Amino acid sequence: MIIVMKPTATQDDVKSICDLISSLRYQPRVTVGTEQTVIACIGSEVNPQIVPRLETLDCVQEIIHVSKKYKLVSREFKPEDTVIDIKGTKIGGGNVPVMAGPCAVESYEQLRQVVVDLTAQGINVIRAMVYKPRTSTYDFQGLKDDGIRAMRKVKEEFPNIAFITEVPGPNQIEGLMDVTDVFQVGARNSQNYDLLECLGRAGKPVILKRGMAGTVEEWLQSAEYLMANGCKEVILCERGIRTYETITRNTLDLGAMAATKRLTHLPIVVDPSHGGGKLELVVPLSRAALGAGCDGLLVETHPNPKQAFSDAAQQIPSASFGEYMAAIRPWLDLAGQAHA
Repeated sequence: MIIVMKPTATQDDVKSICDLISSLRYQPRVTVGTEQTVIACIGSEVNPQIVPRLETLDCVQEIIHVSKKYKLVSREFKPEDTVIDIKGTKIGGGNVPVMAGPCAVESYEQLRQVVVDLTAQGINVIRAMVYKPRTSTYDFQGLKDDGIRAMRKVKEEFPNIAFITEVPGPNQIEGLMDVTDVFQVGARNSQNYDLLECLGRAGKPVILKRGMAGTVEEWLQSAEYLMANGCKEVILCERGIRTYETITRNTLDLGAMAATKRLTHLPIVVDPSHGGGKLELVVPLSRAALGAGCDGLLVETHPNPKQAFSDAAQQIPSASFGEYMAAIRPWLDLAGQAHA
């Protein structure tokens, strides 16, 4: 259930509604919009006796019954797009940034070179993955603590950049808090609800990737775990799903991305690197994602992809990242105009 307050409602009115909801053992979640305030009632099925009681209050404009299993992420709860600001880089609401970085942090020198190359192109939100949950136990699993030290050293040199870092489990959150600006939940962890609950309370933005076989509803319900536990800055990421097709690494599901934007106020970015798995597909998939209305791109780049410890086939040489930006620039410009 969502309670829409009248534009004339005061802070005391909102507090009284929240107190009433809490007394009935539900959790109130308040969102203040540009024109009105809405309160989501989180819990099991709402007691039908409360609805007539709320409708009689002068401060209540409307009661909306939400049958979906996700409420806080829905457009019923917040009709306008959420805009998330990461150190000056805005995502959502017509802001369509490019974020990039290596598949994995391999050394201080490698990470620093990527940052130098990307910041020269005006990109300040950088992928920096020190944990790499992999399907095979014999594949490169990330530098872990050594990678964190490399991130910390680079961040001291470039204090204006923001790092996106994947976190594999609750036990790794604390060790990443001082170096990461945005936590990422990878596809394999998209339904790790213990991790999602802990990240919800961590106080940082979260990029939530869609699971390899996850439906849109499951994806949004995972986002609901984050928001219900306190995270108000959730970014969804479409990175391709598993299908019968083998010519691409994954099948980039832009139809689902476009449909999901009608269901949620959260920004949705697209990962064209994992979506295709091949360097030659990154530009056309980026253009397609921008044309379909994504709120940003998350791209992989490396100083020397042929020597990369992982995902060598899909990473753009960081020294040539300007060529990639030039190739997608008309689509970036059109995407910004479409939201204007």
